[in-house]
Amino acid sequence: MSALTWEDRTGKELGRIGESAIIANPTLSPDAQRVAVDISDLKARNVDIWLENVNGSDNMRFTFDPSEETNAIWSHDGGMVAYRSLSENASTIFLKPASGLEKEKILVRSETAFDDDLPNSWSTDGQQLLYVNQAPFRSLLMTVSMAGEAKPLFPNDKASETNGQISADGKWVVYASDESGTWEVYVSSFPGAVGKWQVSRGGGTEPRWRGDQKEILYISTSGMLMAVPVNGGASFSSGQPEPLFQMHGRAAISSTDIFSYDVTKDGKRFLVNRYVKPDHVAPVTILLHAAGEGE
Repeated sequence: MSALTWEDRTGKELGRIGESAIIANPTLSPDAQRVAVDISDLKARNVDIWLENVNGSDNMRFTFDPSEETNAIWSHDGGMVAYRSLSENASTIFLKPASGLEKEKILVRSETAFDDDLPNSWSTDGQQLLYVNQAPFRSLLMTVSMAGEAKPLFPNDKASETNGQISADGKWVVYASDESGTWEVYVSSFPGAVGKWQVSRGGGTEPRWRGDQKEILYISTSGMLMAVPVNGGASFSSGQPEPLFQMHGRAAISSTDIFSYDVTKDGKRFLVNRYVKPDHVAPVTILLHAAGEGE
C-alpha cells in the first residue's frame, strides 16, 4: 500500500492526496492542480487511471476498459492525456482528452505480444511522444509522431534505457541507462540525441526536470532523492549531486511502475508515492494435527 504524499525539500510531510491504496506512477498536470495515477482494484483484478484533484475533490476515473491501463502523461497544455493499455496480449498507447468527453484514439500499438510500450514524456510542441518499449531482454526509448511514426531515440545504442523526460524548452532529454553496467542518469540533446552527459554519481534512476531546467532530480540506489544543478543553454553542464531526503517510496511491484514521484515546477514540493503499512493484515492460521491425520 502507498499514499500520495506532499513533501518539501527536507522530506517533511506537508499533506496527502486521497486514501492509501495500491497506486503507481503519479504525474502532475502542468498547472499542478491534478495528478494522474494508476490505481489497482484487487476485487476486479484490474488497474485503471484516475485524475485526482490535489485538494481532494472532483476525482475522476479516467479509464473504464477491462484491460490494464497505466502510465498516463499530460500534454504541455494539460488538454490531452496519453496512456498505455494492455489487452489481448497487445500493448497500445492511446490519446484521450483530459476532459474525458471524447473517445480515445490509438497512437501506437506494439508489434509483438512480448513488447510493452509505456509513455514517458510529451514534447513541448505536442508533436512527439517519448515512450519506453519494454522487450524481454532490453528496454528502448522511442519517439512517435502524432501520425504514429515511431523510431528509436538512440538507434545505435546497445544499452537499456527508461525514464525519458524532455526539458521544458524541448532541447534536452534526461533518462536512465544501464550502459555502464549500473543504472545512471544521462542527458542528451533532443530530438537529435547528439552528445551525452552523465549527471548521476554511483547509480541513479527516475530523473525529473525542475521547471526552469536549472536542476535535475533523481533517485539514488539507496533511495535518496538527489538534486543536481544543471545548465542547459547553448551547451550542457552539470554540478555535483546533493542529497535532499530519503524517499521511502513503495517498491516497484510491476514492470509498469517507472515513476514513484513528481515535482512541482519551482522544485519546492514533491509528490511521493510513499509506502504505508496496511491498516489491517489478516491473521495467519496454522492448523496442526488436522482431523483424520494419522487416524
